[in-house]
Amino acid sequence: MRYRNSLRDRWLTPARVATAAGFAVLVACNSDKLLKVEDPDVARPEALQGASALPAQRAGAVGNFGVALNGGAADVEQVHLSGMLSDELINTETFPTRIEIDQRAMTLPNTSLIGTFFDLTRARSFADLAVDNYRLSATKAADSVGFPEVLSLSGMSYILFAENYCGAVPISKANPDGSFTFGKAESTNTLLDSAVSKFNQALAVPQTTVLTTSLKQLAQIGKGRALLNQGKYAEAAAAVAGVNTLFQYNYVHSETTGRQNNGTWGLTVSVARFGEANVEAGVGLPYQTEGNVKTAGFDPRVADSVANRAGQGNKGFDGTTVQWVQAKFPLRSSSITVADGVEARLIEAEAALNAGDAVGALNTLNALRSNAALLALRGYPANSLPPLTLQVTPAAQQDQLFKERAYWLYLTSHRLGDMRRLIRQYGRAVNSVFPNGPYFKGGTYGTDVNVPVPFQEQNNPEYDPSLCKQDVP
Repeated sequence: MRYRNSLRDRWLTPARVATAAGFAVLVACNSDKLLKVEDPDVARPEALQGASALPAQRAGAVGNFGVALNGGAADVEQVHLSGMLSDELINTETFPTRIEIDQRAMTLPNTSLIGTFFDLTRARSFADLAVDNYRLSATKAADSVGFPEVLSLSGMSYILFAENYCGAVPISKANPDGSFTFGKAESTNTLLDSAVSKFNQALAVPQTTVLTTSLKQLAQIGKGRALLNQGKYAEAAAAVAGVNTLFQYNYVHSETTGRQNNGTWGLTVSVARFGEANVEAGVGLPYQTEGNVKTAGFDPRVADSVANRAGQGNKGFDGTTVQWVQAKFPLRSSSITVADGVEARLIEAEAALNAGDAVGALNTLNALRSNAALLALRGYPANSLPPLTLQVTPAAQQDQLFKERAYWLYLTSHRLGDMRRLIRQYGRAVNSVFPNGPYFKGGTYGTDVNVPVPFQEQNNPEYDPSLCKQDVP
């Protein structure tokens, strides 16, 4: 990791430059000394070890995860990948690499996928480095405050790889001494097993402070999410038992740098590259219609508005597609929820439905919709979510549950994983779940249901790219 020295330019006055130049002449004949020049901008591996480095490593793990999830560093991040490849967002711009994602027809040389993959890899790797240092250096309770957090963020990184990527993700390791160990590709189920292991370790950390007790709920939700992806419904429900419905773990975006901005705000509100979708290709959910405040059935969870851009009217960046702008993240600094008590209740509802208790599942869903404190916490109008009615058939009950998940968890990188689960765990046909047929910008939709590992990873001698299948849920 490199740090910019903001004092450097002020230190190098003309007189000092002359002195430094003279010194360079004196030692020029000794090549060994020239090769040992210290670089003050480099944090050497030993500087990131020991108890004193724990706060910085914790902050780095949080920051890198937030960037990988929804930051403004790459062309797209995990929220945008999930949103475009699923039915949450449509492309309203002209960049062909991002059109490929929306069209479900990604190619390996797609440059929009490179930074995205490596941002998530960096988040996972940095969290794991912090985990290793906590194990070695945390000698008292005060040192361990961030331990369950970095463990959980590592687990969340594994989940995002499992939900959004093909079932062959190489997990390489950056070692504390600066060396690097190439990793082989891990299957979706192996990635989820690794996530569960991380969350179990987080739950095993003694709950010595209010913060570590709160972070226990983050680990519970993460574990439940991983188990749900494995079709272990009862175990998933048990994992989230006792989580407070009003609990939230949020990543706080910042206006400071583009990397720290809310990336979804940047790609929707700011430059109109992606718009809120509406029954995409006749298959997706009606986010746009039901999110319109002027619609009778307005749902604040997917609120939107038609664009009013100077010189472009209501059109997106491409100048032709009507731009409906999501209102969930209205600001450059809008926070994003990584895990919350709502997700815990949704996991319990799905477990009840899979156990044959459709009434119990419905009661859980309606308890969320009528929770005044929850609606206020989310900023929704009171009584804005009327109760749902019991659907007659199992398929309709599943549709109702997954729509509730889609709306409560909108634009948080859950939807792609859920659509893949509808195929893998519920036996739905791909074309009944994913947008297909003619693509609105020309051509037809492809067959991708997940994201490929980028071409650059083929430099990894341990990785077999043939294992990466984009059409396997």
